[in-house]
Amino acid sequence: MLPVGLLAQWTGGQLSTEDEQLLKSEARRYTALMERMQKPASDLNIDVTYYKLNLTLTTSPQYLRGVVTAKARSTATNLTSVVLDLNSVMTVDSVKSGTTKLSFAQQPLIVTITLDRSYGKGELITLDIYYRGVPSSTGFGTFTFSSHAAEPWVYTLSEPYGAKDWWPCKDHPTDKADSVDIWVTVDSTLKVGSNGKLIGVIPNTDGTKTYRWAERYPISTYLVSLAISNYAEFTNWWRYTQTDSMPVLHYVLPEHLANAQTNLPRTVDMLQIYSNAYGRYPFINEKYGHSEFGWGGGMEHQTMTSLSGFSESLVAHELAHQWFGDMITCATWPNIWLNEGFATYSVAVYYEGEYGAPAYWSYINSQMNSAKSASGSVYVQDTLNLNTLFSNNLVYAKGATVLHMLRHVLGDSVFFHALRAYAADPRYRFGVATTEDFRHVCEDVSGKQLGYFFDEWIYGQGYPQYQYAWRAIPDTDGGYIVPISIKQTTSLNPAFFTMPVDFRLTGAGLDTTVVLFDNAADQSFSVHVPILPTLAQCDPNNWILKYATLVSFDDVGIAPVPGSFSLAQNYPNPFNPVTTIGFRVAGLKIGSGVAGLGSSLVRLSVYDLLGREVAVLVSEKKDPGDYQVQFDGSALSSGVYYYRIQAGAFVQSNKMLLLK
Repeated sequence: MLPVGLLAQWTGGQLSTEDEQLLKSEARRYTALMERMQKPASDLNIDVTYYKLNLTLTTSPQYLRGVVTAKARSTATNLTSVVLDLNSVMTVDSVKSGTTKLSFAQQPLIVTITLDRSYGKGELITLDIYYRGVPSSTGFGTFTFSSHAAEPWVYTLSEPYGAKDWWPCKDHPTDKADSVDIWVTVDSTLKVGSNGKLIGVIPNTDGTKTYRWAERYPISTYLVSLAISNYAEFTNWWRYTQTDSMPVLHYVLPEHLANAQTNLPRTVDMLQIYSNAYGRYPFINEKYGHSEFGWGGGMEHQTMTSLSGFSESLVAHELAHQWFGDMITCATWPNIWLNEGFATYSVAVYYEGEYGAPAYWSYINSQMNSAKSASGSVYVQDTLNLNTLFSNNLVYAKGATVLHMLRHVLGDSVFFHALRAYAADPRYRFGVATTEDFRHVCEDVSGKQLGYFFDEWIYGQGYPQYQYAWRAIPDTDGGYIVPISIKQTTSLNPAFFTMPVDFRLTGAGLDTTVVLFDNAADQSFSVHVPILPTLAQCDPNNWILKYATLVSFDDVGIAPVPGSFSLAQNYPNPFNPVTTIGFRVAGLKIGSGVAGLGSSLVRLSVYDLLGREVAVLVSEKKDPGDYQVQFDGSALSSGVYYYRIQAGAFVQSNKMLLLK
């Protein structure tokens, strides 16, 4: 879903390794306890294998009447009653098992059904629940009666706890039904979009039609959906082999048809890019598609996403959920980042595949900036607070950032191998998974122990704030020894972050990057290079969620002192029409003071491909420090531009791309 818009605490790095591991072990046990607390009110003693929703819906008056058939196997040795989730705004009229009428008791959020006999472990139970009412709209808007252009418009969005607001079920992601039929009778002027394949539209004698949708892949209750209106319909086709293709079906409001026909066909490219990255689209024998709905954003209903608009990033986000969220569903809601973080990161994967690396970095840098505002752990503790459970900064942006960082920790090839292995793993494919399940797949594929990474980035909070210093010392054997010091600002959880950190050293004829495994709050390293470096950059490519400040070597962690001139890559890039350019003015460290303050005349200009100056952004003296300026390209045409800084003898140019 995309709206618009460690449990253990240790401090100061004073614990022994043995004590810290003990605390982490206790934290994981507590995490498992919390997961067990996320179980539904419905019966844990059944495993639902099949649902059939046979519903009749009217819009004037607004009303839903139906019968839900549920088939489930007993997981108990002596089962005499079953509890299902159902909001009491829906009235149960009767319950049957075959021709036998069963007694039941309805309470505010459940219905308890007394079975016709005692069922042993593994025995199949079949229930027909007859019910009616006007469904409630809780959370994000579970079941909505609406209209557009004076036409009826009805749609559902049941994530996370809303399926029970409109149909009786075991409403928890762990219990996927193997198969679901959705039969809906509506006025003949309306169409019904839902999951799986449309196996028939049956005209009735009373001016209604019955749409029969069949979902034959396992599905969680919150992903079962309805979208009903006088939809315009069109189909694209994804050709996934030389001889096979799959329909990409779109139900959109008639007044939005032209917009949809312009924007939704790009779904075909997305299907190919994601299939290349993660393995073939998982519901290949059915379809993919979209139904337009009125909620502000999108919802990844299995095989037929609901959308309120057709923007590229929204379409890409929801499609990615078909792998991560629908095929593999988070086992419990604290693990929601396995759905939303993966889908958010997948937009970057799509941009990279469709437009190249600059588009990837532009998108991921934006997500990293949002992640810096996240509060709490990515493993969500308060799952009853929907603002936290679906926090953009925390679950979406930081979840995506975790995958971005994991990509660099593992390396490109191993990272995507791990994602494909996770998606193909029979333990989770068309099932559910936890964070630890995903971690173990990554460890098996990479051969690396990743406990530290998941402990700090998923169960921990915040991000590292580095202060780093360096200098070059001539080596008697030739070349230079470069001492590097990294100090982290202490936090509570974790006390410090363990990460491989890239350091880039450059100079005249020198450009080398070394990886330093930083696993202490205050740590020193030594690097040997053959040529004098004039610039050292901490994580220059922004693989780590962090703040990094260059400080003087003699006073690490005390007084930030710019060590050399530099010109940063603009962000975002490509841009339209405004982008930000950062630069650094050098200060010279002499004893405990800084020399050269106010002594640098800085000129920052923008040029087109013909070398014509089109803008002067800075032309004045600047004190040592870090600066940012904005460049507005509203008056310029799309294309490549160069920006150039000159400060004394320092001259550097970078390229940027304006895309309108």
